[in-house]
Amino acid sequence: MVLILLATVVLLCEVGAASISGMGGVTGGERMTTAEGVTEAIEAGVWIAPDGGDEISIDAEETLLYLSGPSRILKIMVQGEETAEIGYIGTSDGVLVLWPDVTETLHLIAPFDHRERPWYLEAGRAKDTIWTKPYLSQSSGGLAITCATPISINSTLMGVVGMDVSLAKIDQDLGNISAGYPFLLDGQGVVVIRPPVPEGFLWEEILAPGSLLDSKNTELADLAEAMVRGEWGTSVVRLERGNTRISYAPLPSVGWSLALTSIDIDLVAAKASQYDQLFRRISGQTEVLALETGMVLEGRGRWMMMPPSSPLAIEGEADEATPLIFLYVLAVAISSALLAGVIGLWRGRKVVASMVDAVTRALEGLGGGNLNVKIEGDGSKGMRDIREAFDKMTNDLKDQISLVEKGSFEAGWSEKEEEVSEEVARFLQPERIPQIEGYQAAALTFADGQRCCHFYDVFEAEGSKAVVVISEVSGKGLSAAMVAALTRSLTRAGVRRSGDPAKALRETNLHLSDNLRNGIMVSCFCGILDISSHSMNYANAGHIPPFIVSSDGFVDTLVGGGISMGALDHIDLEAEGWMIDPGDVLVIYNDDLVEVEDEKRERFGTERLISLVKNNRERSAQDIMKELETAIAEHLGGRSRGSDPAVLIVKRSV
Repeated sequence: MVLILLATVVLLCEVGAASISGMGGVTGGERMTTAEGVTEAIEAGVWIAPDGGDEISIDAEETLLYLSGPSRILKIMVQGEETAEIGYIGTSDGVLVLWPDVTETLHLIAPFDHRERPWYLEAGRAKDTIWTKPYLSQSSGGLAITCATPISINSTLMGVVGMDVSLAKIDQDLGNISAGYPFLLDGQGVVVIRPPVPEGFLWEEILAPGSLLDSKNTELADLAEAMVRGEWGTSVVRLERGNTRISYAPLPSVGWSLALTSIDIDLVAAKASQYDQLFRRISGQTEVLALETGMVLEGRGRWMMMPPSSPLAIEGEADEATPLIFLYVLAVAISSALLAGVIGLWRGRKVVASMVDAVTRALEGLGGGNLNVKIEGDGSKGMRDIREAFDKMTNDLKDQISLVEKGSFEAGWSEKEEEVSEEVARFLQPERIPQIEGYQAAALTFADGQRCCHFYDVFEAEGSKAVVVISEVSGKGLSAAMVAALTRSLTRAGVRRSGDPAKALRETNLHLSDNLRNGIMVSCFCGILDISSHSMNYANAGHIPPFIVSSDGFVDTLVGGGISMGALDHIDLEAEGWMIDPGDVLVIYNDDLVEVEDEKRERFGTERLISLVKNNRERSAQDIMKELETAIAEHLGGRSRGSDPAVLIVKRSV
């Protein structure tokens, strides 16, 4: 009987080995070919510290196999973030994967070891996401900052995920502010971003080198201290060449603060919120990628013969994998059990017979699919050892099957996510927009289901009222779309319940702040139009201010508002009022509309948008929208969009 079982063990081991090889196991002769294939698949640069490595070691190659999945995510993450210059995953064993590929540059400065770079060391020490100090980027020559998140497994540093972020857009945006002179202060009180100084600038003391905390002007030093503490408000500062009011608001994500030589605290708060959302979104992306990479590297130790980069783990072929794993583990179990049984021959045939019988019954149960089966037997030490080994084997088998099932679920979820995103997009962006009596309304959006993160809404309310809403969620994908859908429902309910746009947004914010995580924020403009009197009450929570073009061509901006929803439990928000005269054109839009770039990286811009509406103000809302759509397409010149423009136009026709 023992010989028969031994023959069975040999057969099963051969089958198991063949099956594992087919599942993606790598033999010594195949290692380099597999590593090259993975490198081509992820289409990213690979650097083996410190010299680049003409020959990849076995350990580094194995790490690359496991990083193939996270590297694809890295590529998508960098391509989807307009301000990202480069992203990378650096592991503790010297492997660095980069997107885009800059390995040629690294060869010029070799030896280069990412494990000695400040971003790697600081993130490792902090054990949390960090933002470095601004620096001049070698790739762009402009100002940049790095976000880095550690990859940890059981409190052990396994690597760091990083992204270099260009500050050029923030610098350019600050330069477009005409209401005063803006500047950004870091956590040490140093001015890190400032637009070119205009002619006749009176306040050089603000831009003095070093930290403003050390300024001899005590009022300026007190202002810097309040900004470094993360406070917001407006202060009067006496400077050598004249007094000025400086409004300021924090960017908590990076520990900076935005200031403006103006009393317009609403503008400062809105801009600070906008920049903070950018940094929060990026830190959230690096944290997700670090978590995913950590899970992959942790799985490396659990199942060395089945790397997560194998077709099994990526494609989720659970139906084929489960019996293969089962055969392999079953073969190991039989081998271990029989080895113990053979050794037990020394203790007598009766003991051997008892052990073999107990093991046989347990294996029969396992073969029938019962993963909770136990080995029954006497309390002898030999039987206890067999029982413990068998229990460990079945527990490991459960873990491996769970991993395979998880991979299958995630693959299926990815396909389902696309379907759900498209369905949510249809809900948020209907093909037809309801019309308001005495008004014309038209909407334009370019977002598809996978990138949908905003919505527009037009609906009737009690008392001859019509409501117009446009909102945008920081982030992309299904989670952002679901938050947008939730915001739409909450805003509708709040407006119908209170009839007050500010109160509706305050109530919506309360619900969102209780449920939103990972720095997600929501900007929203909500206007309630009285059709009989043509007056409009509106509230703006962190959204870019809309504008109105009158019938005679004058342009007014709907000022006022507060910070975006989701960041704080309570936001200071009050309703404002405006009269809509015959021929007036109300334009509500998002940042992405004016940030559309042509091949020369020139923005479409607010001025171009205003001029287009002004020149076509006598036409219908639908015709104005067609002109705008054509202008955007011409500006793109066939290039793919890096943003998701959205605009809602409402015109009083009588």
